[in-house]
Amino acid sequence: MFRVLTAAKVVIYTLVYYRVFKYTPLSFELIILALALLVSSFWRSYYNYDRLKINTFTLNLDLLLAFLFSLIVHNGSFDKLFIMFMLEGIAVLPRPQWIIYLAFNLAVNGAALALYDWRTDGRVQAPEAAQVLLYCLFILLIWSERRQREQSRAYKKLSQELLYTNMQLKESIAWSDKLASQAERRRIAAEMHDSLGHDLTALILTMEVGKKLMQRDRKASMGYWDKSLELARGAISSVRELVSGIKESNSGFRLIASLRKMASVMAELNLLKIELDIEMDDIELSEKEQFNIYRVFQEAVTNTLKHADADRAGISILEEGSRLRFNYWDNGSGVAEIRAGNGLEGIAARVAEIHGTISFESSIGGGFRMHGLIEKQGGNS
Repeated sequence: MFRVLTAAKVVIYTLVYYRVFKYTPLSFELIILALALLVSSFWRSYYNYDRLKINTFTLNLDLLLAFLFSLIVHNGSFDKLFIMFMLEGIAVLPRPQWIIYLAFNLAVNGAALALYDWRTDGRVQAPEAAQVLLYCLFILLIWSERRQREQSRAYKKLSQELLYTNMQLKESIAWSDKLASQAERRRIAAEMHDSLGHDLTALILTMEVGKKLMQRDRKASMGYWDKSLELARGAISSVRELVSGIKESNSGFRLIASLRKMASVMAELNLLKIELDIEMDDIELSEKEQFNIYRVFQEAVTNTLKHADADRAGISILEEGSRLRFNYWDNGSGVAEIRAGNGLEGIAARVAEIHGTISFESSIGGGFRMHGLIEKQGGNS
C-alpha cells in the first residue's frame, strides 16, 4: 500500500545525502544525525505504518532531527527531508492528528528555510513558485495514497461484515429447519424472506456503490467486489429456496452455546469483542424462547456493526427464579434520541412473542444499552 511512499523516500534520501555529503565536510554530528534519521524513518516502514504510537513518535523525532540536521549542512537540500516527513504525516496519521502535524511541520520547515536564508544571505527570501508547486504535488500524491488506504480498510470491513452475514444466513437456515411445527416453519421462512432478503439486497447495493468508489488498482478491486456480489446474490437465492419449502426436522437449539459461538466468530473476524457475562452452561427455557432471545442479541450485534462504530460489546443473562433477565451494551458513538426502525421493532416483537418486555437506552458518546425480562415458560414448546 505504501510502496510508492517508501520508494520515493529511498530516492529522496539518496539525493539529499549525496548533496549534503558533497558540499558539507564530514563530522561526527552530521553522520550521527543522518543515521538517526534513517533509523527513525524506516522504523515506520518496518511496521507497514500500522502502529499509531510508533508513527507519531518517529514523525516528531524526524522533525527534531531534521531541524538539527539543517543547522550544520552547507546547502539547501535539507528541505526535501521536511517535504518527505510532511507527506508521511498526511498519509499515516488519522484525523485530526495529521492536520495538526501538517501545520506544525510547515511551521518548522518555514523556520528552517528562513534560518538557512538568513545565515547564507543575511535576509529571508519568499519561497519560489516552483518550490510551492513541488510541495503541492507531493501533498496530492500522498493524499491519494491516504484515500487508497482508507478505501481499502472500508472494503476489508465490508467484506468481513458480508462474511458474518452469510454465516448468519447459513445458521438461520440450519436452525429454522428444526422448528417444531409446519406453521411455525412457514412463519420463520416468511420472516427470513422479509428481513434477511431486505438486508442482503441493501448489502448488494452498498457493495456496488463501494465498487464504484474504488479508483485505485481497479482490476484487483473489481475481482474482489464481484466475488462479494456473487456471494450476496447466492444468499438471496438461498432465502428464496427456504421460503419454497422447509424439511421436517427435530429442534435442538441451545442459546448459551450459540452465543458463545457468535462471540468467538466475531473475535476471529476482528469485528467486535463481545464480553459474555453468563454463568450457566444451559438454561431452562423452551427452544422457541431460546431461539427468540438469540435472535434479539444477534440483531443487536448487527446494529452495532452497522451503525455504532464500536469495538466492544457485552451480553449478560441472569436467572431470577421464574424470570430471566438479559442485557446488551456496546461502546459505540450512541445517539441522543432512539428512533425505532425495523431492527428495534423486530427485537421488541420477538420479546413480546415470548411474553417479555424490552427497553432501549442510548446517549451521545455513551453507546447503546438494551434491557429485557421474560417469565420463563420452560419445556420444549
